Amino acid sequence: MPGLTAEIAEGSIYDFLEGELGVVVSTSKRTITVERATHHDAEMLDIEGFDYLAVVTSQTFDSKGNMFEHTESRRRPDTFCFHDTAVRSAV
Repeated sequence: MPGLTAEIAEGSIYDFLEGELGVVVSTSKRTITVERATHHDAEMLDIEGFDYLAVVTSQTFDSKGNMFEHTESRRRPDTFCFHDTAVRSAV
């Protein structure tokens, strides 16, 4: 993202996108799946013998339909809880 600095990222990237660049955030989609844990998961996470993990994938789009954010988190089933409330109001 042009103009995005480490200092801005330490604060709020969304404030920068919306306030400085005029990006209008319009849609966020999340997909929750349960997937078999990989060897990489076992190396990076303390999975304590769990064979499956909850995987949350999120994609955020601007008003032109361009995806500008993609995230994925992988959680053990004994620590996973998902509650989502997303409210965006027009300015």
